[in-house]
Amino acid sequence: MPRPTSTSSPAPTATAPLLPRLLGLALALGLAVLSGCSAFESKPTGRPVVLREEPDIRVRLKKNALSARVDGPARMIVRASTLVRAEAVQGPLTFRGTVNGMVMTDASGRERSFAPGTDVEILPREMTEAERRSSDGYKPGDALVLDGDTNPGFLVIHPKSDQGGVIDVIGVMPIEAYLPGVLSKELFATWPRQAFEAQAVAARTYALHERDRSRRLGELFDVESTTKDQVFGGLSSLPVAVEAARATRGMVVTESDSGYASRVLLRTYYSSTCGGEQTSARDIFPITGASNFNAAKPLQAQRREHFCQSSTRYRWLVTRSVDDLTLRLRAFGNQTGLSIRSIGRLKSVEGADPNVTGRPTRYIVTDDQGRTFRLSPEELRNAANFAGPGTTGLAPITAENRFNSGNVEITIAAGDARIAGKGFGHGVGMCQFCAKGMAEAGWDWPRMMRAFYPTSGTMKAY
Repeated sequence: MPRPTSTSSPAPTATAPLLPRLLGLALALGLAVLSGCSAFESKPTGRPVVLREEPDIRVRLKKNALSARVDGPARMIVRASTLVRAEAVQGPLTFRGTVNGMVMTDASGRERSFAPGTDVEILPREMTEAERRSSDGYKPGDALVLDGDTNPGFLVIHPKSDQGGVIDVIGVMPIEAYLPGVLSKELFATWPRQAFEAQAVAARTYALHERDRSRRLGELFDVESTTKDQVFGGLSSLPVAVEAARATRGMVVTESDSGYASRVLLRTYYSSTCGGEQTSARDIFPITGASNFNAAKPLQAQRREHFCQSSTRYRWLVTRSVDDLTLRLRAFGNQTGLSIRSIGRLKSVEGADPNVTGRPTRYIVTDDQGRTFRLSPEELRNAANFAGPGTTGLAPITAENRFNSGNVEITIAAGDARIAGKGFGHGVGMCQFCAKGMAEAGWDWPRMMRAFYPTSGTMKAY
């Protein structure tokens, strides 16, 4: 969630996890990014989940890496996608991408080349199919270690010769073995067990939703291991994370508690701190075509109790120069094709069209020539924090000067912009600090899910 990214202490990491992938999906499919009401909001937005047993999940652990080192058992099983037979190889193994494919070096220094388009699977030992599909099949002693991080399951090395000889590394693992590695990164280890259980249900549901979407699109992986989806830290033995995953095994959130939608997975967004004012998914994410799941009724803002006052990002204050913001807005517009690429010097930023909780759903940005530009809350946040082409020479974005959310009031005077903000993250769905407060107030995870995703249902998927 993402964005997974949290407070000044080591905080939950999924505060803005999802917008880049959703916008990319929308652009790839030629979809418009819209706001407002939708005909889908009271109808199921997907197909029912059908899982007879615990599924696997494919997690992209490394993207566009020059090389990767795999340690683990003394002998590992290597299988190339172009070959029928697997072979036992002495580790550690090093993989290096080339414009002609990929090269693997084993412990003896022997090199083996793989042609472009050849994926290589690495298993910690020869296992039965039942072991490979079971979350109990892999133990720390025989797990694979990728560049120092231990992972359950097996690895797939995917060469990208057409991108300059880099590689992706994808971990394939049972989803219940994956979850503790998410929970241990998304929440503080000292938080109550009930908060971990709520996070387990939300993270499992999101992962399964993305798994279904990715496989229907024919993608090579299901989720990223970063805030683009939800942060994954590898094999985790944190007791509260392991116990929370086990206690909620197979439990997911659905779009409704009755009818057809009672078996349609909800895309269970979450972020660090809502600040007491939630966002509707339809106001910041695409809602048409393949992204119509963002129009689901439980993902739209509704008034509710909030418990996130303990977060250091519940309320925050940042000062940035007008010149800094102007250049970042312009550079972000150039990168995304938004009209704000032509902005003159920034003059004002005003929130508009507040939702039922009082959170702005649009911002009107005005420059010194009197021209106005409309941005969504996440567009404003991403633009203000943009550090891509066109921002050379600007001060780096840090924890002290970043926009933590798209819920802000901006006052401009004497060349400076004073930003008073609420919350941390996109504000859709579950608030992690609220989950902590709810747990401390004695709430269990089903009650939390009903509060965070009103009108949703729950079921045991496997």
